Amino acid sequence: MAFACIGFLSIVGEVGLQNAMPGLSQQASLFTAIVYTGLLLYPAFTGGRRHEPRSPWWRGATAVLLLLVAVTFLTLMGGDVSETWSLFEHVLTPLVVLVDWLAIGRHQSAAAWWHPLTWIGPPLAYLVYFLAADVGLYGSFLDPDDDAFALTVLGFLAAVLAAGYLLYGCAKVKALTTTSAPPPQPPLRY
Repeated sequence: MAFACIGFLSIVGEVGLQNAMPGLSQQASLFTAIVYTGLLLYPAFTGGRRHEPRSPWWRGATAVLLLLVAVTFLTLMGGDVSETWSLFEHVLTPLVVLVDWLAIGRHQSAAAWWHPLTWIGPPLAYLVYFLAADVGLYGSFLDPDDDAFALTVLGFLAAVLAAGYLLYGCAKVKALTTTSAPPPQPPLRY
């Protein structure tokens, strides 16, 4: 949550909220901050009975979205991470969220086979916003007027789906390889 807030607030401080919000990176950072604030406060909503939701849907959706942001920015866009906001939004926050999915969260193995199909929701919502608001970002590789736009979008959706199933698979493998050792028994007394 902290990394997402640092990235988001750094760019907002630099260019202002109105200029920052059209970017997927900024919206993804804000989304991440909201999701992880909810996860942080979750025990308060359950009276301390549970530490996190039984469904890993929000964690998975966030991880997939941030993988899309990081990989696209660092590869297709030739991203520069020399600015604080860029480093946090495109490297550190995605990395921390990925580590959270792979090693920290407790219920990733509860991901349903169809969760990765729904994790494309946040990127699709951004795409609708991108088209409706005529954002005009991302140069030629995501130009709605380009003949290859539909293929580019399909490629991104396929990549998001593949990333989702990769995360799903990692969670299932982790569940299979993690053995719960029985609690230690007290020593026998004679």
